[in-house]
Amino acid sequence: MPKACSEAALGLLTCMEESPCMKSTDPTQKKKKTLYECMKDEVEAEPCKAERNAYYLCKHSQLNMRTRIRGTRAY
Repeated sequence: MPKACSEAALGLLTCMEESPCMKSTDPTQKKKKTLYECMKDEVEAEPCKAERNAYYLCKHSQLNMRTRIRGTRAY
């Protein structure tokens, strides 16, 4: 079951790597922001909001016993 959300995680990672937060460097700092710092800032992570929500729902469905028995919901 640990590989169930790998596709959603890869989509989120790809989106965050292409976001302006990860690409740009701040002139006052000598290093780029980390992925954790970019995800923590909601303004910077706005373009990847759909991917972040999909990853959250996937991880949540692994813990929810009702979803584990019935399967994921298809909308």
